[in-house]
Amino acid sequence: MDDPLETRSALDRLTERVDDIEAGQARHEGGLHGVRTDVSRLSGDVTDVRHEVAGLKSEVTDTRQTLDTFIEQYGRDREVAKAQAELNRLTTEWHADFAQRKHTRALARGLVHTLTAQAVHRNVVNTATVRACTEERLLLEPTYWLAPATMAVAVRFRAEEDRGESARAHATALDAAKANLFFSLTCSRLGNETEAAAWMDLYLQSLDPDELGQEFFVVLDAIASKELGDEALGYTRQAMSRWNQERLTFSTGARRVAGKSGGTQLESRLLNLRSRIAENQYMALRETCGDDWEALRDGWELATVPEGTLNFLRRTFPDGPDGVDSPVSYSGHVESALERLINQQEPDEADMRERMRRLERVIEHGGDLEAANRAHESSLGPDAGPVTFMALLDRAVFEPGEAQLSQPARRMAFRAIWPSMEGVAKRFTESSRLRLPRHITLVVADWSCAVPTDPKAMAKTNTLVDELATQIEQRTQVQSDAVVRRWPRVCAALGVGCLTGSLIVPFIDGVARWFFATLTVCMFAWAIWEILSVPHRKKRVRQHGNQLRYNSVTTLSMALDECEEFFEEWREAMEQMPSLTLWGGNHKMD
Repeated sequence: MDDPLETRSALDRLTERVDDIEAGQARHEGGLHGVRTDVSRLSGDVTDVRHEVAGLKSEVTDTRQTLDTFIEQYGRDREVAKAQAELNRLTTEWHADFAQRKHTRALARGLVHTLTAQAVHRNVVNTATVRACTEERLLLEPTYWLAPATMAVAVRFRAEEDRGESARAHATALDAAKANLFFSLTCSRLGNETEAAAWMDLYLQSLDPDELGQEFFVVLDAIASKELGDEALGYTRQAMSRWNQERLTFSTGARRVAGKSGGTQLESRLLNLRSRIAENQYMALRETCGDDWEALRDGWELATVPEGTLNFLRRTFPDGPDGVDSPVSYSGHVESALERLINQQEPDEADMRERMRRLERVIEHGGDLEAANRAHESSLGPDAGPVTFMALLDRAVFEPGEAQLSQPARRMAFRAIWPSMEGVAKRFTESSRLRLPRHITLVVADWSCAVPTDPKAMAKTNTLVDELATQIEQRTQVQSDAVVRRWPRVCAALGVGCLTGSLIVPFIDGVARWFFATLTVCMFAWAIWEILSVPHRKKRVRQHGNQLRYNSVTTLSMALDECEEFFEEWREAMEQMPSLTLWGGNHKMD
């Protein structure tokens, strides 16, 4: 009885423990459900935080962009304010220092007018009034050359030579070049060509040929058009000849020191006029002369410089070299030159005006310094600065659109540049003559021959084709005779075939037997081919030799024809130099 009771008791205790476990599991499930709820709520909170962080980041980015834009705009506004303040200061300073020059220029413009002279001579204008006005200008602008120059013109109306001489001396002391030019143009406008020529001579003597102002282009137009008379034209020719001779002397010395003759602008201009050999020209000659072709081509192209230069000059001056001496109608170049000279700003005036223009660009572009600098640089014309004498001549002859000179002035420039142009063309011709070889070596199919470049001696070169054909025939015959039965190969093939056929094939089975059997057949076939293929190989050698002979003879024939044409054109091109000299002979400076 005890055993059943104990068993029941154990079952009861086990049941109680199971119930306790179930109760605990229920409690844990309730706790886990709460945890799941908390985790879900926390996940939602994290998502909300992420959205808030993203929004905050977007706001920070927008704020940063706004701040950067504000800082950039603030910097531009500050630059605009600084530029405006500086511009106001410079404007005030401009009016204080240079406002009087406007009145001086207006007075000078009126005094040099022919109607003013007529009004004075007719007593319409009192000479005392003219004197008072000019003396006032001199008192207000004692350092400005135009003030005493204007006074020197005014005293002519009163015939006061002593005062006029003093005024002219004062003006030339301040700026000799501008004062002399002013007096020359004024005398020409008033009809005194002799005095205008004398002042023009002084003006030309005071110039630096390496720094010619832009007004010289207009002056050259006036002189070449004979608006200042023949005497002024002669003085200008002499001055330009002297400048060119000084440059030639300096250039010759520099070349002797440097040991070279290239690199000048004029040499580049003439090189651009030479003829060029096209890529499809003289193909056989290129192929046969090898590395010598580059030197031959350069020499040939150098020889064409005189002809190219002559053709260019004939196109540029179609009515011949004597057109410059033909009568030219009045064109108003003196008035243009005088107006430009009067309105030309002085260095201190131009410097301040340049600074003011830069500040105006900064204000126009809202403080953007880079855009302002680009706009300012683009507003500056290519003709803003001085030019050298050779640059003026170069532009006048080779770039007439840039120089904007009349045809008489361009002819006058050509007269000045012609000695240099002729010298450069002669140097190129001499260099080409030195590069012309007496013989050249042509190589065809490993056979070479020396070919004379003289067309008279080149007539005997037809025998070279026969020599090349004979050489290739002899070489082909030697190669054909060298084709014989190669008995070592025959013996080796038969030996290997007998060895494999008698010692290996009978004693093996399967794939190896088939392999060695095939090898045996191939060895015997090779031996038979070596014995019977000699006539076929000889025929193939002869065919290859015949084709090589045909191609080589054709190439050599074409090369000889091209060689004769090439060197004949080379010599004819060099012979154009006397024609160029003859065409430009009348253009040498007086």
